[in-house]
Amino acid sequence: MEGYMIFKTRVFLLSLILLFLNHSPGQAADFPGKNWQQYAVAEEAGFSAKKLKLAKQDFEQSEAAGVLVIHNGRVLVSWGETTRRFRCASIRKSFMSALYGVYVGKEKINLNATLADLKIDDVQTLTAQEKQAKVIDLLTARSGIYHPAAHSTRGMEKNLPQRGSHKPGTFWYYNNWDFNTLATIFEQETEKGVFDAFKEDVADQIQMEDFALRFTHYRLEDKSKHPAYLFRMTARDMARFGLLFLNKGRWNGKQIIPEKWVVESTKPFSTELGRFSERGSYGYLWWVSELKGQRMYFASGSGGQRICVLPDANLVFVHVVNSYDNNNVRHGNIMNLLSLILEAKEGAPKAKPSLVDHKPPLRRQPKSVKVKSEILNKYLGSYRHRFLGKLEIGAGEKSLIMTTSIGKFELFPLDENKFFPEDIETPVHFQISEEESQRNTAVSILNENRKVKRVVFYY
Repeated sequence: MEGYMIFKTRVFLLSLILLFLNHSPGQAADFPGKNWQQYAVAEEAGFSAKKLKLAKQDFEQSEAAGVLVIHNGRVLVSWGETTRRFRCASIRKSFMSALYGVYVGKEKINLNATLADLKIDDVQTLTAQEKQAKVIDLLTARSGIYHPAAHSTRGMEKNLPQRGSHKPGTFWYYNNWDFNTLATIFEQETEKGVFDAFKEDVADQIQMEDFALRFTHYRLEDKSKHPAYLFRMTARDMARFGLLFLNKGRWNGKQIIPEKWVVESTKPFSTELGRFSERGSYGYLWWVSELKGQRMYFASGSGGQRICVLPDANLVFVHVVNSYDNNNVRHGNIMNLLSLILEAKEGAPKAKPSLVDHKPPLRRQPKSVKVKSEILNKYLGSYRHRFLGKLEIGAGEKSLIMTTSIGKFELFPLDENKFFPEDIETPVHFQISEEESQRNTAVSILNENRKVKRVVFYY
């Protein structure tokens, strides 16, 4: 009898330990399957519906396109366009951090290898000092290499420090050269493409709903050998990525990214960030900060794309902006919105809250029509846009494919000369040029708010 009581006591203590582990900060209580589950009532998640309504008003007054908030692994808030793919911009860098975590864990990549060891160079030959930069220096934006890079903003290149002014590992500077070269190193050392690896090792593992390889794109420019790697993604898929990190790399019982990497990569490694000081600190391709007294780390893309992870609140916040229209929401305004959502927390969630299937409004694509191939063939070729540069129109299976500097977009025919581009959704028209100088050009037509209402291609 005494032995039986000891056995029962051990089982009880083990149950308590498992319960603590399953509900400790940074560990979400649930995972989505093929689709998300949503709280039927905000109060059952411990939030005030009235205060969340005030936060929604703030969202609606901004240029944000969508917001998705995940609490304990379930949808708390879903506003706007959460099923439309937008440009991720620099959020791509946190995706790269995840891939490095996987393959450092597999001992395929040595963080202490130098560029000299890896035989990495560029269009403008790297100096002996620059070649001493280590992989870890690139992950932390401390390479000391200020070489021109693909997909860099004017400001990023205008403010580049002088080459050779800082030794590797001694100075933080946000430079796409580091981030792009990480892709070259990754592919060289793993013998896998960045996008293929992301699909296999991350997207498929966490059941992303809208991700496909055709929504990715390498952008290579003459100034550098190392291409930028671009993603388009929906808010609901970004939320899965955030939830993966919230759970320290685990997904439904399986370790996808080593826990040690998740912890290490989201620590504040660099604290002197110059003009980025409002963002706090920088880890391994993650920004690290605090909000309302709570630890937070986040992936950030220009225009207002964010994936914010708040471990102590068991919360993931995704904010997306329609960057195709050049909309923009400042970082401070995004943090104000997230603060309003955090302030709506009033108590503990119910142990067994009422849940419903999350059914966000799907994108409504206009009905496509069949157009004869001889008509489509008239539109094929290269076009030049004043701001967008070279645009290539190619043949798809039943449509046209528009290749731009940020990726490929399928153009669905609405009639013989009007098309609907997926994701971008700004109508495209093809029109016969009236004069030779107009031929093979593309022009954006603006509305009264100076937003693009259509793009005309002159053939």
